[in-house]
Amino acid sequence: MADTYLALRVNQRGSLDELHIESLQFPELKEEEVLVKMEYSTINPSDYANVLGRYPGIAFPTTPGFEGSGTVIKSGGGEHADSLLNKKVTVVYIGTWAEYCKAPSCNVFPLLPTVSLEQAASLNVNPLTIALFIEKISQQKSKSFVQNAAASSLGKQLIKWSNRLGFKSINLVRRQEQVDLLRSIGAEYVFNTSEDGWKNQAKIVSREIGATCGFDAIAGSETNDLAQILENGGVVYNYGRLSGKNAEVGPEALMFEGKRIEGLWVLSWLERKNSKEKYETSLRIQENIDIFEKEYSKVITLEEVKDAIEPYMKNATNNKILIKIGRD
Repeated sequence: MADTYLALRVNQRGSLDELHIESLQFPELKEEEVLVKMEYSTINPSDYANVLGRYPGIAFPTTPGFEGSGTVIKSGGGEHADSLLNKKVTVVYIGTWAEYCKAPSCNVFPLLPTVSLEQAASLNVNPLTIALFIEKISQQKSKSFVQNAAASSLGKQLIKWSNRLGFKSINLVRRQEQVDLLRSIGAEYVFNTSEDGWKNQAKIVSREIGATCGFDAIAGSETNDLAQILENGGVVYNYGRLSGKNAEVGPEALMFEGKRIEGLWVLSWLERKNSKEKYETSLRIQENIDIFEKEYSKVITLEEVKDAIEPYMKNATNNKILIKIGRD
């Protein structure tokens, strides 16, 4: 093995221009840390936010990338870390846009034989977020929910998993082709928010199925749209800011209808779980690989990531990008 490896780096926050390839020395491993030879990673909106310095808790300079897949080639010691040696794994940790990634063993999950490294590259950011959503929905008496940005990769996967569990969903999109797309994968209730009267129709359905749980990827006034659709006592969970605006909820919903807004962050939720619980969650995701398997629109190299990020952010629907890191 060489003395150095290549990684995408950002030295200062604030601009995509900061993203560049750099040669790094291999890190020292502490107990219960492993070194993963990365084969694949992906691009997510959270990666874009991280590169721009908008993601909390990240010190600069940094290697971006929150998920990927590869093979554990070295352990820093410890029972769990040692058990991962030479295994193909999926990784959820900062630094996957590199040829090698150092990660805590509790954030590295062995793959089932039925899951390929290509599939495993995107088995964390969205699927774990959906697992968090499923946990929240399961706590609701009606087992039903409303989501915006429903035609995103995450939105479509949530529809499929909730259908499998027998949950009801109301799905909000902005174009007719997205309505058609979601209905083709089994979504029963889909509303085009560009059409007149959509909100009143959504309220009627919400009343019928008793929706008290909403998931907001957009923020701005669309947070308030979700709050208005939910039944009294409902909660809107905000997990994104695609609009670039702060989440807004009117005082009527909060004061008179007993509704509330909460933030969800998958990494915070994951940190509260022990190693066994994390692996069990990953296992459930892998066992439902037919839901989470990606149809990647493009395969790129580390060198091509910089030019691919902004086009991806402008059209994330049906546009998942696979980063091939391993060299043939």
